[in-house]
Amino acid sequence: MTVSRQVSMLWLAVLLLPAEAAASKDRPLPRAALAVPPAVAAVDIDEKLGARLPLELAFTDSAGRSIRLGDLFDQRRPVVLVLAYYRCPMLCDLVLSGISTSLRKLGWALGTDYRAVTVSIDPRDTAVAAHHKQVAVLQAVNESGPLAEANWPFLVGNAASISALADAVGFRYAHDPTSDQFAHPAVVMVLTPDGRVSRYLYGVNFRLLDVRLGMTEAASGKVGGIVDRVLLTCFRYDPSARRYGFYVSTVLRGGATAVILSVGGLLGFLWRRDARRLRSGGGR
Repeated sequence: MTVSRQVSMLWLAVLLLPAEAAASKDRPLPRAALAVPPAVAAVDIDEKLGARLPLELAFTDSAGRSIRLGDLFDQRRPVVLVLAYYRCPMLCDLVLSGISTSLRKLGWALGTDYRAVTVSIDPRDTAVAAHHKQVAVLQAVNESGPLAEANWPFLVGNAASISALADAVGFRYAHDPTSDQFAHPAVVMVLTPDGRVSRYLYGVNFRLLDVRLGMTEAASGKVGGIVDRVLLTCFRYDPSARRYGFYVSTVLRGGATAVILSVGGLLGFLWRRDARRLRSGGGR
């Protein structure tokens, strides 16, 4: 089952919950009620790896200040992007909780090793709502205060800016008027320090290895330690599995090199032994 299909089924359950609760136990739901809402059918991700974000877009942060998207990129640190909305009843909190848990376990310092940004897809969201959500998420990564808020801003914006950002990263979402909720994918984007899409991480529980390597790769090895750079040579992103997997070719190349060095060492040892024997024989 594809990621978009899984998300569609999840949102189908959420959007049909009121109708199911109201239905009689002895009376089956009408066929129309079981149809996938158009909003859910529109949900998907069009991967745009390497695409540059429209850095001129303007949003408002949780303190009511205007902020330019390009100000979040410093040519050094990777940026984690989450598109959500602040009154989301379930999926957004799961995504934010999942990525927060992985970032906390990663042990990298917010603001030093990476930055993050959450942008609401609902133009009705306010700076106050953004602040409430921001405080909760920052606590999950053991951060707080103005500096942490500057390094993981929670933004709101108008419909045009939101749509332009979502289109740039291929994030397809839709508003369902019946439930007054937004159907959207469960995904986090890892961006390069200059504002390009580097990797998509799907789901609500993110493997620590995927987050670690995705951010190291996005920053071209300029963040993390030597272990992260070594891991990046041994693991490659598998598009079919949508995760990093062990890179067999690296091992084969390493194994071949080890064999060559071993054989060369053995030949050198035998050559030196024979040379000593010849010298010894010539002296008798």
